[in-house]
Amino acid sequence: MDMTSTQSGLFNPHSLDAVHFLLADGRSALGPYLNVFLVTQQHWSQSQVGLVTTISGLLRLAVQTPIGAVIDETRARRGAIVVALAVLGIGAIIIFAWPSFWPVLFANSPMAIVGDVFGPAVAALTLGLYARNQLAQRMGRNSAFDHGGNVAIAVVAAAIGYAFSQRAVFLLVPMFAMLAGIAVPSIPAKAIDYNRARDLDGDHDAAMATIRPAGYGILFKSRPLVVFGLCVMLFHLANAPLLQLVGQKLAVFALQMPETAELQSIPYLR
Repeated sequence: MDMTSTQSGLFNPHSLDAVHFLLADGRSALGPYLNVFLVTQQHWSQSQVGLVTTISGLLRLAVQTPIGAVIDETRARRGAIVVALAVLGIGAIIIFAWPSFWPVLFANSPMAIVGDVFGPAVAALTLGLYARNQLAQRMGRNSAFDHGGNVAIAVVAAAIGYAFSQRAVFLLVPMFAMLAGIAVPSIPAKAIDYNRARDLDGDHDAAMATIRPAGYGILFKSRPLVVFGLCVMLFHLANAPLLQLVGQKLAVFALQMPETAELQSIPYLR
């Protein structure tokens, strides 16, 4: 078995592989699929969908930095991921059972908030499990399993939607959340170097008295980092909503086609 040794224990890299694979689409709760489902199957107006999306998006944006700070401070990163997965699964079940405005708004908002947990928590776990000279290779491996999970979950969702119903796709979220909740605790707590995860690696006994975690001010002292942050912000403001908007437009266009009206009369496609 491929095991990686750390200062405090043994760790199986396949556990982190499984976490990335299973969280691939769980973080966005099947992405723009919700919007298309609400327009085509529940006959929501675009303004209703836009309101739900806007509220959840603003909440996610508002808590992103505080959640990142909490993740950096806490040692219970595995527990934070498991709790976030539970919220994600419960929210998807609510949407599956009651796909009307208020239940969807009530469920989608906390799902958007806990979506901010996965990125920094899994990144912190990776930093705590691997030394600096191993990070480049490990981050590439993380990305490979992340994209592989996206493809695999998309294929499974398409199969479930075709075989049963579009509504049944939401049940994949709690299923993958449960599997990810099993994978996360398989990473031993003793294998995680919590100081290294906060960039405090080195001779801890000698250095901890003088070295402290960097504050927010350091983010503005590096000009390349500031420029990069602004570019990322502008990219997401311009690009992030496009896939959801395109999905909604295609859904509205499909509803106007005669073939779609005939297909909607078939019970198992509803």
